[in-house]
Amino acid sequence: MTMKPKARQTLSAMLGFVLLAAFAYGAFVAVRAAVQVLASLNSDIAVATIAASATAFVSVLSIVLGKAYEARALVRQQHRERKVPVYEDLIKFMFRVLMGPKTDDAPTEKEVLQFMSDFTQRIMVWGSDEVLAAWVRWRRAATDAADLEANPMRLMLLYEQLILTIRRDLGHRNKSLATGDVLALFVNDIDQQLKGKGS
Repeated sequence: MTMKPKARQTLSAMLGFVLLAAFAYGAFVAVRAAVQVLASLNSDIAVATIAASATAFVSVLSIVLGKAYEARALVRQQHRERKVPVYEDLIKFMFRVLMGPKTDDAPTEKEVLQFMSDFTQRIMVWGSDEVLAAWVRWRRAATDAADLEANPMRLMLLYEQLILTIRRDLGHRNKSLATGDVLALFVNDIDQQLKGKGS
């Protein structure tokens, strides 16, 4: 006879509670026994035992915490090594799109679609939450023809926000960068366009 899911969950919860209670009771008994043993010892021996135990505990704790920090740092480093090429590929391709008319190296529509598909798959795995959200905002704006016609600068500003988010993910603070500063690297009249947008 099969057990209903709700009954199985209740049984699992009860079993978990029993195991936790047993562990807590065992820990209590062990501590109480240790206290009794120490109380029965000569005071000098008890002090030395406590000091040695504390030293050993601190040493073990330091090793455990150090290993945990090293493991976390290794994971961060491995993630960084995988995400940097993804971000670099995006910036390189976008420069090709933006500068293509001047360099006669504009990508074809097929190349754009292929890059978008490949990049989206890679950023889903390796991009940080913030970078992924910025990419989604840019893609939505890029596919909204009515919004592009009504507010053509919005797509550029969202692209700048994407770049700034990528920089933050890689450890840059962007502290001294104002709106338009990143765009000014490849849009010569960005200041005039931003003023026109604000007027």
